[in-house]
Amino acid sequence: MALFRESGTTGWLPGRGLVVPKTWLSTGIACALLALGLLSCGNSSGNAPDVATVEKEEDAIAVRTAALTRGTLSELYATTTTLRADKLATVTARTEGVVRRLLVEEGDFVRAGQALAELENDEQNITFAREQTTAQNLQREFERAETLHQQGLMSDEAYETARRAAKEATHSADLAELQLARTTIRAPFSGRVLERHVDPGATVTNGTAVYDLADLDPLYADISVPERHVGRLSVGQQVRLMADSFDLTTMGRIERIAPRVDIETGTVKVTLAVSEQSSLRPGTFVRANVVIDTHLDTLVVRRSALVAEGRRWHLFRLNDAGTHAERVEVRRGFEEGEQVEIATVDPEMTLSDGDRIVVVGASALSDGARVDPGGIETGEDDGAGRDAS
Repeated sequence: MALFRESGTTGWLPGRGLVVPKTWLSTGIACALLALGLLSCGNSSGNAPDVATVEKEEDAIAVRTAALTRGTLSELYATTTTLRADKLATVTARTEGVVRRLLVEEGDFVRAGQALAELENDEQNITFAREQTTAQNLQREFERAETLHQQGLMSDEAYETARRAAKEATHSADLAELQLARTTIRAPFSGRVLERHVDPGATVTNGTAVYDLADLDPLYADISVPERHVGRLSVGQQVRLMADSFDLTTMGRIERIAPRVDIETGTVKVTLAVSEQSSLRPGTFVRANVVIDTHLDTLVVRRSALVAEGRRWHLFRLNDAGTHAERVEVRRGFEEGEQVEIATVDPEMTLSDGDRIVVVGASALSDGARVDPGGIETGEDDGAGRDAS
């Protein structure tokens, strides 16, 4: 086997294996390092993310936005009250007897004078018939006596006796008719039967409760309104009433406004009226919202967009690119449910309908914060505002 020098050539030496010249080895290492450097530079200018960009993207705060809109909001005076019937009566028996028939039941509507129940009246019928016959006979006798007296054929005393007898008989017949009429129990006014107190066959006396009757159309409710608001109210004005127990919302109206102020409370009694509803009854607890004032075409945002800072409020508006949040100090106006009227404090810092306002995540922002709008809403309430409030 030929022998090679250790430097300058490559070869196999006995006992040493493959021999690589030192100059070749140095050159190879240098090339490898150069290739690695080029590869690294290529990644930096191509696929590898910039460190600063990664940090900025990680700093973006996820938010949701809604378009600022204009609408109509009202100042409301909210209170609670209980419905009552203006006419509410317990219909009672006016004579003693046994209930023969009940003609109406609970929930029935009745007219004034309509028969509600009948008592056994055979005895009253007989008495009335007898007294009526007697009165008719004595009336005819008096008419004959009157003719004779005018002709001078009857004394004054006999004439007066006949006249008095006819009058007393008529009075007795009228009384018997009244007793007969009282065996029929009638409605004193038009209304609805609330409750029945007796059963057929029951014995009643004068004053025994038979039915509870109420005029439910309309129902009424009394509320106390602070004196400072009363000047803005008017008779006939609409009032929203909510009965939570029936999950019912209906409209009432102002029926009367008291002419004086309660000295102790500083309030004025206002009577509301509400048309009959199938589920409303006297005693129903309701919440009442009375409109005190209304603002038209005003800027409106969700309550969840507002952030409190001491006694001040602010919100965040996205810039045109939608990447950063701008802090805008605002004043709160009228409120209805989740909607709040706003106006800017700084006249140079204007808001316009269509501005994108942060409605979820606003409390985590600061002026100029980078944001990720995520799902951008069109302004319709999907519940996000309520969750954030």
